[in-house]
Amino acid sequence: MEATTKKGRWSVRVTPAQDAVVRRVLEETGESLNDYIVRSTVHAAETDLADRRVFVADDASWSELQVLLDAPPVLKPELAKLLSAPSVLEQRSGSAPGRSA
Repeated sequence: MEATTKKGRWSVRVTPAQDAVVRRVLEETGESLNDYIVRSTVHAAETDLADRRVFVADDASWSELQVLLDAPPVLKPELAKLLSAPSVLEQRSGSAPGRSA
């Protein structure tokens, strides 16, 4: 967590059942209510943002993306070598998953 001064304040309302669940985890982990709520909420927000399916871009950004997508692929010899080698699972079992030895 960042070492910055906290200036914002949230106020939330919960049902008794919601409160009981959160208080139970706090008793088991020893984490403070504030730390738990902030950590959990920020994690949920980051996940929600990462799961977005629709992105808004201005005309210049959209044009730049189209140029990048239309460009020919750049060959990466190191990546080709990595992907042609047996995976860790294949090395351990002697065959690829789902294949008989």
